[in-house]
Amino acid sequence: MIDDDVRMEILRRQGRRLAWLMAGAAIGLAVVLLVVVVAAVAVGLGGEPGSEAGSGTVGGLRGAGPVATIAGASVLLAALLGLVPGVRELEVTGARGMLGADGELLVPRRPRAGHHARTALWVVLHLGSGLLCATLLATFVPSAALFLVELAAGRSFGSGLPLPEGAVGRLGAAALALLIGAASALAWWPLGAALSRLAPHLLGPTATDRLEAAEQRVAREAERTRIARELHDGIGHALTVVSVQAAAARTVQHRDPEVTAAALAAIEETARDATGELDAVLALLRDEEGGRRTPRHPAAPDGRATDAPAAPGDEPAAEDELERLLAGHRRAGMDLHRRGELPADLAPLQHRHLVRGLGELLTNAQRHAAPGPVTLVLGADDGRVHLEVTSPLDDVLAEPADDAAAPPADSAAQPAAVPGGHGLVGLRERAALLGGTLEAGPRGEHWIARLDLPLLREEER
Repeated sequence: MIDDDVRMEILRRQGRRLAWLMAGAAIGLAVVLLVVVVAAVAVGLGGEPGSEAGSGTVGGLRGAGPVATIAGASVLLAALLGLVPGVRELEVTGARGMLGADGELLVPRRPRAGHHARTALWVVLHLGSGLLCATLLATFVPSAALFLVELAAGRSFGSGLPLPEGAVGRLGAAALALLIGAASALAWWPLGAALSRLAPHLLGPTATDRLEAAEQRVAREAERTRIARELHDGIGHALTVVSVQAAAARTVQHRDPEVTAAALAAIEETARDATGELDAVLALLRDEEGGRRTPRHPAAPDGRATDAPAAPGDEPAAEDELERLLAGHRRAGMDLHRRGELPADLAPLQHRHLVRGLGELLTNAQRHAAPGPVTLVLGADDGRVHLEVTSPLDDVLAEPADDAAAPPADSAAQPAAVPGGHGLVGLRERAALLGGTLEAGPRGEHWIARLDLPLLREEER
């Protein structure tokens, strides 16, 4: 049993479909009349004076040839109507709101030839189906009704159809008239349903649109992965420094107040920088959700990238970025020694990648290395630029995990490591994208990580 609300919704839906078809009929009739008027004017101008074509333009349009020409011109004009800007938006709105199309419909920002062709075909179907329904309702239904009246009265009232002889013939003719009349009156019902199913195929996304949408989803996922890695690089580094400094301050808080104060100052500065970076990443996410893209800017002094715009002239020099990164780790208690220099004409973009990579490697050494000196070697040769970080290998950790190893149980001053990091994995992938390599692993009593990239000089950018 159909509920009353469901029944009313079905009736409203069918009524909207009928209105959509009648709107197409009205536009289609205007198109046909325009073609007929143009054809009549053309026939009248081209006819000889006194001829049938010249004196009566209607006579010049009779016959199968002119009718076919008018029909073809009407279809062409309807197709051209589908190429008018804004028509696809109207058709999509009508298909959704009036026709009740359930599939995915699309209004492309930059229509291609395939979109125009499908829109033109849809407009032709809209106007043609509307004209068909209007013709059936305006001619076949009244004709069937008039013929039934003639059968009942037993005489003709101008329908032009012959009346059959005998009761059986009249009964059969009446049944046929009822069938034709009912089919003509309800033809819009199945026609509207068929067009509602066809709409997603002509007004929906093409195969190219679906491919572009899939590529955009992949790009968004890659962007979120990049942001997650930047959070790991930046916030993970900051938390490492904070935890090391907090452990050091707790150890010497009663013996050396000055060291404790310096450690707390480092914690405050690092936490402030990390908060700023987190705000920048969150702003980037908000911009992406709003359809905007925040431009990338040079790396911060500690080697982490930032999305905050830099004022002209405020960008730190390349060497200053590196020195501030090294100074930050030394303040955190690392016995860091540097050997070698980067090329003076190194491209700034590559320098930022190297500083970010070095920040990740030093963060790993800060977390997982045994007490002792950490050596940084910088250099360039044979068209390659490289950096190498050598740190003591903790006896407890035969192979230090990438930001995931736990500290020795007897080292109370060591901060607890957070499992599940992906720093070296992300760094290795970024190096591969730049045509370089990252090699990291134990060698004897040391853990050695070497980042190697193709040398990109500033004039080669």
